[in-house]
Amino acid sequence: MGKTWVIDDPYEQLQRQKAKRITKVSPEKDPAAAYSLSIFFWGAGQIYNDQFGKGLVFLITMLLSCASAVLSLAYGRPLLQFLRSREISAADIFLAAELLFLCALVFWTYNAGDAYHKAAKTRKIPFEGVRSCAYPVFCSLLIPGWGQFLNGQPLKGGVYSAFWVFSVFSLVSIPSVILAWPFLEASEARVIVEKIFASSVLFAPLIPFIWLFGGYDALKVSLDDIKKEPLIDRIKSANNRRRTLGWRRGVFPHFKTTIVLGLFLIALLIVIYRYFPGSYYHDLLADAQARLHERGMTIVPELIGRVLSITGRTGT
Repeated sequence: MGKTWVIDDPYEQLQRQKAKRITKVSPEKDPAAAYSLSIFFWGAGQIYNDQFGKGLVFLITMLLSCASAVLSLAYGRPLLQFLRSREISAADIFLAAELLFLCALVFWTYNAGDAYHKAAKTRKIPFEGVRSCAYPVFCSLLIPGWGQFLNGQPLKGGVYSAFWVFSVFSLVSIPSVILAWPFLEASEARVIVEKIFASSVLFAPLIPFIWLFGGYDALKVSLDDIKKEPLIDRIKSANNRRRTLGWRRGVFPHFKTTIVLGLFLIALLIVIYRYFPGSYYHDLLADAQARLHERGMTIVPELIGRVLSITGRTGT
């Protein structure tokens, strides 16, 4: 019996190949959901993006970090005694703890940003942000940068996230250094700890402004889809509005509101200065300088002394 040759329809075979390719394409992901999941649990956004291996590694890293922190607090004294028996000074231990805490904060923001960018790459249509106006401002007030990612602005969100890392690190470092300073031996590590303390003190006054401005920025962008466009497109759009509407209506439509807000802030500063005059702040700084001198610090008391000398008074 001879062989029977069956010739497939080329069009039908091409359709089957296309169907196979389509089934292999993963569905589009929501970058806002991926970022938010990784904010709560490291690796959760990666698991949402079908990156199960990376997600499990990140999640295990979070669990180990939390377990290490809890065990360190629960068995802190025996652990210190063991490290001291190994001739590791308290200053070295404290500096290592500071650096590990900073690394944890950096990794926290990195894992969320990584989940966002991976989800964004699965989309055929660029992510234009969530439709809600409440979520971005609320999330930015919790964690600066979160609302910017929800608005589809990852570059701006990364900048605010970096400020958030330094803000949390500063808020934790300042009281920690003050409490641990009497137990730190004079060494090179203690000098580094004092430099970290000085940097945190200098950065601390900016923290409330970063938090509030991040929430305000997230709210303004969520209310205006034009602000979600790339910077170059926004400049072109502003130039077109300038040509048709003029400078005030086209480029600065909220000019009156800005003036009113500026006058309100000036009046608020005047009221604050009236009830809390310069001598009040001088006395606070002088008292802080004396207390830090008593604890053996040199960098921050010297900075306070320079401020007091510039304003015409010296500390004790």
